[in-house]
Amino acid sequence: MTQLGLTGWLSLLSAAGVIVALISNLRGMRARDEQKAAELSEMHSDIKHIRGQVDKNDVLIADVRGQLDAVRDRVTRVEESTKSAHKRIDKWEETEG
Repeated sequence: MTQLGLTGWLSLLSAAGVIVALISNLRGMRARDEQKAAELSEMHSDIKHIRGQVDKNDVLIADVRGQLDAVRDRVTRVEESTKSAHKRIDKWEETEG
């Protein structure tokens, strides 16, 4: 009888060990899942921030392009005016000379 009782106790102890191991494993898995969820949430927040900065940069680049176009137009007008002034100066020098 004690042999059967000892076997029963060993079986019960073994089953309890398996249950404890399962519970530990499940807790570990849950902790890893929570950590991954936190990391994904942080990454999502970072991506949102980066997307916002890219959108701001797009607006700034469009503004800079507009300013550059305006500067190009002004430079073209200055070049035309300078060319015209040189022609007038050349004509004036011819009449004076």
